[in-house]
Amino acid sequence: MTHFPTPSAQTAVSQIADAADRRLAWEFFVLFSRFEYALKRSGFLKLDKPAAEANWDGFAIEVQDSFARVQDSNVVLALQYYEDHPPRKQLQQNGVLRWSEPLKHGDGEKQLVYLCRAVSTVRNNLFHGGKFPQLPVADPSRDQDLLRHGRELLFALVELNKNVRRHFFEGINE
Repeated sequence: MTHFPTPSAQTAVSQIADAADRRLAWEFFVLFSRFEYALKRSGFLKLDKPAAEANWDGFAIEVQDSFARVQDSNVVLALQYYEDHPPRKQLQQNGVLRWSEPLKHGDGEKQLVYLCRAVSTVRNNLFHGGKFPQLPVADPSRDQDLLRHGRELLFALVELNKNVRRHFFEGINE
């Protein structure tokens, strides 16, 4: 016998899926996923792991100088937003959920390595349920801003490596 969600669960999921910021969340998630696919297809892999994991740090280090020359106003605003309002990670302590202090640059960490780590944290928060529309948060616009600015950073990153760009668009009509 097949079991389906109860009507109340269906209603709850519909309310979440129909939230005003669903398109932004969906675009960010698809863009992030496609970019990570392009990184792996371009050979940016963590070679010390058996699973095919994207090597974001390797990519960031390779394109850091090109990224530093990007003058697009949306990217400049996104960079500034992430510097001023970095994401937090959801943590648990003794079974109680809480948020970490904002992510900061590590000692000697390149700017783009930090930004890729921050954008990945936003993705993880979104995908793993740390952030979700229509749940009580102190400042819901902050989540939208992290997604919007993260999207702008990812758009810029696609353009910084010809192989990543090629794999990003393979099978898609430009």
